[in-house]
Amino acid sequence: MLKFFRNQKNSWLMKGILTLTALSFVSLFGLSRTIERFPDEGKELFSVDGKKITVAQYVNELNQKMKSVSKVTGRPFTIKDADDAGFLSFLLDDMAKTATSERVADRLKLTVPDDTVRDIIRNMPIFSGLDGTFSMSAYKRHLSDIGVSEKRFVSDTVAELRTRQIKDAAGTLSLVWQSAAEKDYRLQNEKRSADIFTVTPADLKIAGKPTAEEKESLYKEMAEELTMPEYRSFTVFFLTPEDIAGKISVSEDELREAFNENKAEYTIEEIRDVDQMLFDSQERADEAYTALQSGKKFADVAKTFAGQTEDQTGLGDITPSTATGDWADAVFTAKKGEIVGPVKTAFGWQILRVNKIKPKVEKSFKEVRDEIERKMVAAMTFDRLSETAVALDDRFGAGETIEDVAKSTGFPVRKYELTDSAGRLENGKASGVSKNVLAMAFAMEAGKESPMTEDGTGFFVLRVDDIRDPAVKPIEKSEKEIMAAWVAERQKEEAREIIEKVESELDKGTHPKLIAQKTGAQYKRVNGLTRKDGKHLPASIVYSLFNKPVGFVVTQTSGKEYLAAKTVSVKRADPKKDVIGVAEIRQQMQADMAKEKEEVLLSDFGFSLHSKIRYGTIQKTFSHLVKAAQENEAEDD
Repeated sequence: MLKFFRNQKNSWLMKGILTLTALSFVSLFGLSRTIERFPDEGKELFSVDGKKITVAQYVNELNQKMKSVSKVTGRPFTIKDADDAGFLSFLLDDMAKTATSERVADRLKLTVPDDTVRDIIRNMPIFSGLDGTFSMSAYKRHLSDIGVSEKRFVSDTVAELRTRQIKDAAGTLSLVWQSAAEKDYRLQNEKRSADIFTVTPADLKIAGKPTAEEKESLYKEMAEELTMPEYRSFTVFFLTPEDIAGKISVSEDELREAFNENKAEYTIEEIRDVDQMLFDSQERADEAYTALQSGKKFADVAKTFAGQTEDQTGLGDITPSTATGDWADAVFTAKKGEIVGPVKTAFGWQILRVNKIKPKVEKSFKEVRDEIERKMVAAMTFDRLSETAVALDDRFGAGETIEDVAKSTGFPVRKYELTDSAGRLENGKASGVSKNVLAMAFAMEAGKESPMTEDGTGFFVLRVDDIRDPAVKPIEKSEKEIMAAWVAERQKEEAREIIEKVESELDKGTHPKLIAQKTGAQYKRVNGLTRKDGKHLPASIVYSLFNKPVGFVVTQTSGKEYLAAKTVSVKRADPKKDVIGVAEIRQQMQADMAKEKEEVLLSDFGFSLHSKIRYGTIQKTFSHLVKAAQENEAEDD
């Protein structure tokens, strides 16, 4: 449990990251197609104390996050990108941690007063207007942008505040003594000056050539390195979505029928420009409503009764799908200029006015015909591809060759000559063969044909035509490699000799610039070096510089650079002169300790609450998501 939650960031922060880096799940897959093809929706991925996270719940949450980001960023971020960046696993980790925290809060009977929730939300900076006070329009716009209802947002806030009490409790137990913070401050901020000498072996010029005996010796030593890999030649029959799509046609009647069944997809929602004013009490709202009915201007009433500026009254453009308040139905049935309210909401009482109405627009069949055709062909391609693969597999099973089937169907065949297991040709160039085809080529016996195999985008059948076993290159064909190895050895020997000479001169007290002239080593003096600043130096060098006395010489004779370093002076850090710096270190140490205690607490509770992680189902779900994204990309192409 602790390992499962480790390294997760604050949930509000990570929700923000997800909001800035994903894309609509619906736009990637097409919701109806995905649900039909998604396996094991009812299976659980994680459970704790009877609370389950099912596959369907996880996919819905992923859908919600990605829809939010699609509206905010308007830029593509595929499921594969999310998988590569770790967002698929992060989201599940976050959901599991939230579920556990909620159960812990339940067990501890933690509560949050309604007034506290309201005050917390009203004081969030993101909802502030130009004057720094709570802006209902900013609040509504934010909910619309992230695609979350007001009820869901308030519920999430309550859950966050309850679990935050657990974090606060862990923080209270995390005490760091002032002396410990000062000690850490001294370690982090101590500064040292050092003379650094560097020799790069690869830059050294080496004269001469290896003798015959040296060549022979190196050839024997490099036998493994000079061994040519196993090469295979093979023939591949391909069945791809592109091959199938080119043979599919859709009639005009079918296109028109699909249009009629999915008209909602080709409709632009009605847009309304709305103003609002917010009140703490119904009495004040009723007074404002009476003033409006008497003919007073909306902006004047908002200023007098609600204390709102003209900018604060504007909700801006909203649609039926983005309207999140309890007032939504009333606003979208009102006429232009009509006053709606007072309406009770989670934040008090609202009065709204409809300023402008932009009617919904329904696209014609002619406008969307080509788009519908592309989608239908893509959907039919998926089914036809599988059907064709089964039919052709039967023909291969009956003994027909790759060439026979390819000739009768017109599907492509490609021959790959002498390719190694990494996909490289004899000349070292990439053959262009996919990983799945390559794996099959090196798993088959010579002369045998593989079964019809799916590779994520299509199908293939493969036959191994020839196998060349691994063999050591003859010495006469290994001149280049032998020469390179001989030069590299000489460079390392010379670099080592230079560094040893530098070390000897430093011990004698020779001036560093004179040492550089004598040896040819690159020299620089580094001033104000701290443990953190030493990242550009090898760890062993930094350790010695900060743990050995002034004047001690340390060397490193391995890797791409050979170094010699000598500490010249030390400037101790005085925590008494940097009270703020010490306080920051102490605060960070306490935060780290609190985070660790929180994780231990959740781990212990998770054990006692019988939490279960279904790794097999998780892996299957993630794999299906990535595979479905690949299939959809292939259909779109």
